[in-house]
Amino acid sequence: MKINELIYGNLLGDASIRSDKSKYFTYQIVAKDKKFLKWLKNFFKEFGIKCWISKNKTELFLLGFYINSCPFPELMSLRKKWYRKVNGKILKVIPRDLKLTPTTLLFWYLGDGSLVRRKNDKNRVPFIVLATNNFLKEDINFLVKKLKKLDLNFYPVKYKSGFTGKECGYCLYSNTQDGTPFRFFKLIGFECPREIANCSTGKKGIYKEEKFFKDKWPNEEDWIKILSNVKEIGPILRRKRLELGLSQNQLAKKVGIRRENIRDVELEKRNLRLKTLEKF
Repeated sequence: MKINELIYGNLLGDASIRSDKSKYFTYQIVAKDKKFLKWLKNFFKEFGIKCWISKNKTELFLLGFYINSCPFPELMSLRKKWYRKVNGKILKVIPRDLKLTPTTLLFWYLGDGSLVRRKNDKNRVPFIVLATNNFLKEDINFLVKKLKKLDLNFYPVKYKSGFTGKECGYCLYSNTQDGTPFRFFKLIGFECPREIANCSTGKKGIYKEEKFFKDKWPNEEDWIKILSNVKEIGPILRRKRLELGLSQNQLAKKVGIRRENIRDVELEKRNLRLKTLEKF
């Protein structure tokens, strides 16, 4: 991991860079759970950056450090890279030298991403949402192109605030039918980092249910739905079949499908239907 990957990932999410009249810069990130910020603090500590954790007026926990006194002089340009004045307002923008590495993608997702499941449609593949509603449309289009280079297909959807009910910007929604969710988690990790799995992300959604970081990752039921749209599952099924000592014929009889179907799936020539994958 590089320091820029960590910081850029956080800045794509909830992190910010504050400045005062003396041009003293402060890096800040807020969270509902103090344990999550302690986890982040350990990463910064590995780079020799001393952080503090406090509580702000809105009862959120805040992690911060002074950029001016950290051992990375190049970070002094962060404020200029990530902020500019637009129509009289200072807005966060996306620097064009941004590199979307798996680490950057992970911390962006931790800070401002979610996995959406439709309770009224049990067969629907869950989709990934990356919050970009505070960015300009040109920056959102830039991010879409960056994700596309990683073979991740996202598209902008108008965002409606859960507090005001009004539209305010766009969020990025993942395609579900082309295997994007599988490739996304293949990049950032198939499981939530265990140290923060049970850290709270607050009460979300119309039901105001308490959510945790582990909820951002697919559960077993979600994976069945996701993998039903992924050709890459073929080699995985073949490996498991061989571990169990089963031939394609034997497995076909157990599942109730033709041997040729299993052959084509293992050769990545076709996908499995959801019900068939559930039998597997």
